[in-house]
Amino acid sequence: MKKAQLKSQRAVLLAENNLQSSLLKDLLEQNLDMDVRLISPDRLSNYRGHQGDEDVSLIIIDQPTLNDHHLRKYNEFRMYLDAEAQEVIINAQPSLQQNELLRWQRLVGLFYNDDEMDKLIKGFKCILSGEMWMSRRLVHQYIKLYRRRLCTSTNPYYTNLTKREQQIIKLLGEGATNIQIAEELFLSENTVKAHLHNTFKKINVSNRLQALIWVKENISPHEYISQ
Repeated sequence: MKKAQLKSQRAVLLAENNLQSSLLKDLLEQNLDMDVRLISPDRLSNYRGHQGDEDVSLIIIDQPTLNDHHLRKYNEFRMYLDAEAQEVIINAQPSLQQNELLRWQRLVGLFYNDDEMDKLIKGFKCILSGEMWMSRRLVHQYIKLYRRRLCTSTNPYYTNLTKREQQIIKLLGEGATNIQIAEELFLSENTVKAHLHNTFKKINVSNRLQALIWVKENISPHEYISQ
């Protein structure tokens, strides 16, 4: 199978060292331009760093394999990695509680234990392209839980954006993908990406999750009414 033409990235897979995890590692490396290192959650207790840790941009977490002890050690483990490294949860139970998402401050993707492999690959391609792989409903819940407060006045940085940039950043704040934004505003996907690149620079954020949180903390609900 031809590999996706995406920027090569290093990833860590936190999962039990078993056949299923090895197959998943091989699947991701064969279908995406990724270098995946498998780490058992039990190794978090005495982890002392590894060559290339600072280049890790994605942490893939097999949710059922992490207990409370592992979660406490996880933050220490993260200190060895790039601070910008993003998190993806796999094999999540459909009954996963919303407040459990608060454990993951750089969450960009969530896959359930009944997701097919094709869906997994499609989702990771979106994530590696800078998208998030979560439903709009879940994005709303995650941001609502994370920000803890409601913005009552709009940040001046928002008013300095062009009208088109304002439209795009608000749709992003609702959890829309680049393709959905393009369809909503009758633009090409490349045009949306260019606008987002400029907007991120103007509001001083470096990725999509930071932009989502920025929207909720800096754009008053009034702006969604007075369009």
